[in-house]
Amino acid sequence: MKTDKNILGYDRFLMMALLKEGPLTLEELDDKTILFLSLIWYQQVPEKGEPLMERLFFTLSHLRSELEDERKDKRVGKTEDECAKLIDYGWVKLDDGRYTLTGEGEKEALQFVENMERKASLVRKDFFKVDAAAKNTTVLDGFLAVMKLGSGLVSGSVGLTADGTDATMDTISAFMVWLGIKYHRETLSTLLVIFGLFFASLSIGYDSVTHLISAFYGTLTPMGMPYLAIVVEGIAIMAAVFLFYYQRYVGKVNSNLTLISQSVDSKNHIFIGFSVIAGAVFTLQGIFFVDSLIALFISIGIFKDAVDLLREAISARKGEEEDYSQYKLPMEECWEDNKIRAFQNWILYILWTGDRKTQKEIIASLEQAFNPKNYIPVLSELNATCSEVHDFEGDWEKMTGPLKELELLALEEEYFLLTDNGSQYLKDFMRNFDYYDVHMSDTILLAMAKDESLPQEESGKE
Repeated sequence: MKTDKNILGYDRFLMMALLKEGPLTLEELDDKTILFLSLIWYQQVPEKGEPLMERLFFTLSHLRSELEDERKDKRVGKTEDECAKLIDYGWVKLDDGRYTLTGEGEKEALQFVENMERKASLVRKDFFKVDAAAKNTTVLDGFLAVMKLGSGLVSGSVGLTADGTDATMDTISAFMVWLGIKYHRETLSTLLVIFGLFFASLSIGYDSVTHLISAFYGTLTPMGMPYLAIVVEGIAIMAAVFLFYYQRYVGKVNSNLTLISQSVDSKNHIFIGFSVIAGAVFTLQGIFFVDSLIALFISIGIFKDAVDLLREAISARKGEEEDYSQYKLPMEECWEDNKIRAFQNWILYILWTGDRKTQKEIIASLEQAFNPKNYIPVLSELNATCSEVHDFEGDWEKMTGPLKELELLALEEEYFLLTDNGSQYLKDFMRNFDYYDVHMSDTILLAMAKDESLPQEESGKE
């Protein structure tokens, strides 16, 4: 038995599939693979017209994937090659064209499944509950405060030092929010966050006006070490993007106004970070007032957000039903759109691996592939598969229309065929996952797309 090859993510995926539904043919394993890859919603390419926040999220997600692509020694091979590697290990055997686990392979696969189930449980317990989100926010805010204050003191940058001071106040506020949630004083926590927003808007507005006046009289002190400010704020922006989506998701799923209020604050920090970077860039060009002008408009937006949240808090205090519809669940439309893309990928895939098919045959294949009982490794453990049978016939034109417009699909009489463009599209799609592996961050992102029809408790509601 050979032991000189690393077992990577795809190997575990194949063994988990064989444990649950083996023995399986090579084609059936490929089917599992394309289903899994098609449902990884955050690997899609941002489209024109998408909101700035969503485009920024997908850009950061793809940046992470590009960094992973540097691991040339960890490139995933074809399914047949990966199965051959598992056979070398003595964990899989091939009989009459069907792969099955050996006794030792079953033990290893069972461990993979149990590890994935523990990871899924950990995500639900320590990440998607309200008190866990508040605690994680406090930790990350503390890290940002230390980073900004330290950089500000080293560089002598007034802007960074001020931003670091603001981050320190956020940390204290987040800690108080955590205590309020932990000890069931959420109304007080919500008011604390709202007060912080009012304070931030007035403070930023005041600083902006005084800086603009100083710039008018030519007494404004230029930003020190602008390159350091760009780097530090770039990191802070990525952290703020994460916090915005994380807090908004947990807050909306659990109907928690406190976390939704914090997500508004995190969104504002994204714009503040960009204003500091803009100021640093213009400082390099000898223009010193741009960041102050941008910050003034940001302060007005923060004040408006604070007023809206205060109204919601007052309504909740009076016992009125809270309206969270204005606080959109982040990426919700992307999840729904990606389901359609997953269906489209499957249509192209079955035409790629087989003969031409009729509409009836394609719908039958879709119903079988996306059946809630169909086990998909990782996604099934995270409850991130389809929870009910989709109306493929009703959405037929919605699925196939774009494919025909892009000339990925062709219709001859009553039969659908894959075009050369469609074949190339699938090859490019598969190549996008050459180095993909399921890390803890992937587990969190995949779990976010779980169907909302599942019990709320599983989503993290206490």
